[in-house]
Amino acid sequence: MSHRMGRKFDRHQILREKDPWVVARNVFDIALEFALLGYVDKATELYNLFESFASGCKTSWSPGLYFAWEATGLWPDSIPAEQRTPEALSKLETERILWKRSINETDEGLDKLIAAATGEGRIDAWGEPQLRADDLTVAIDLALFLDRREKALDILQIFADNFNLTWVDLSKSRQVWRYLKHHALARTIEVNEDKLEAFSKEVYETFKERLEKGGARELRNVSTKELVRMFNENTLKNAVWEEMEVDPDDPPDTILHEPATKEQIKELEERLGHDLPDDYKEFLSETNGLDSFWNGFFGEPKLLGTDDVQVFDATEQQEIWNEASVEIAFVTNMSVKVDWAILDRVILINDGGEESKFVWLVEPEYGQKLGASFFAAFSQLPPEEQAHVQKLLGYFHAGKESAAQVDWQVCVWSPHTLDLTSYQSFREYLEHLAGDTANKDILDEEDDQGRLMHSHDVFAYQLR
Repeated sequence: MSHRMGRKFDRHQILREKDPWVVARNVFDIALEFALLGYVDKATELYNLFESFASGCKTSWSPGLYFAWEATGLWPDSIPAEQRTPEALSKLETERILWKRSINETDEGLDKLIAAATGEGRIDAWGEPQLRADDLTVAIDLALFLDRREKALDILQIFADNFNLTWVDLSKSRQVWRYLKHHALARTIEVNEDKLEAFSKEVYETFKERLEKGGARELRNVSTKELVRMFNENTLKNAVWEEMEVDPDDPPDTILHEPATKEQIKELEERLGHDLPDDYKEFLSETNGLDSFWNGFFGEPKLLGTDDVQVFDATEQQEIWNEASVEIAFVTNMSVKVDWAILDRVILINDGGEESKFVWLVEPEYGQKLGASFFAAFSQLPPEEQAHVQKLLGYFHAGKESAAQVDWQVCVWSPHTLDLTSYQSFREYLEHLAGDTANKDILDEEDDQGRLMHSHDVFAYQLR
């Protein structure tokens, strides 16, 4: 899920997520896992819910959902007939699987594949099996092709034991879906049917609520003073200090600074040659900058104090995301290319950089130019495409009308992850960050029997 990581399904995080494209990718990942467990009907329900985003997310898909629909006949209405044909589906098959199957098409070849895929029982430096998930997928594909059902069951057990490492690769075998559709994997993992039913209902209702209502601003009515307190207390409580490059034996007592005085804020405005937004000045009056704070997975770069905030030319960064075709909020693969205004003047408010992220305040004058760039392209779209884009814009909490009413904005650019996010005010950005500080590290989460749940990768283990 973007540069932020957490549970594969987290109701709190999904309802707060600003970017519906991030939510859509999460939906399709979860749909694929439901399908792998044999619940293709539930996968199709989720797909239908976010079908408007399908074409934009398709490049990152596994072909697994198509193979699941072929195996069960549960095709969504939006998938055209020409994409359901055997010829079209054969083009989705992974060439490496077909090639390795053809050169190992004997019982002896199958045994060699299994040995290579499992590393013959060796364990890596992190205590994980030395599995080669792609070869393991070829092995189960070949076992089913040769009709060696007992071998296929043995391999499926390896997938079940290492599902967090192998689930995407497994989905790429067209052969295996005629087996998975009967809940074979769910039985092997020992998924509890009642837990899965309750979970699937919660998943569907959560994503439906997010789609219909937009990203929730649950901290909208919390004071800035309280938000700042949350940053501090949650970071001190939840941070994994090694992930923040802090000595765990000598953690900080606070990440807050002395409040900025009115004189310091006024001097900053004079130096920048522009008034600052009231919500940002209120933050500075509570803490004049902020040390690195926890976001649930690692530390965020510091927010600068009045002495260090500066005007920044973002032209070079803008060229990078244009060349990389980075998705920008409110841009939905339109047929008319947006000719964006140049961001040659933004206000840098954090100490991030190329290896972390930049946080910029964008002045209303520049924000209005960016908005005009988008709507100039939007106005040139044919009516049908305008209607489609209008629908997608509505999935943002602002929608088209609010998007045209531009004031101060916050732009967050992460070069390392090619992630670009905008917020319509500093206050909105602050709320989002404060909510993230409440997230706890879950990478070593265990169930009541001491088994790792891998809830950042898969949800199936939580349903045993």
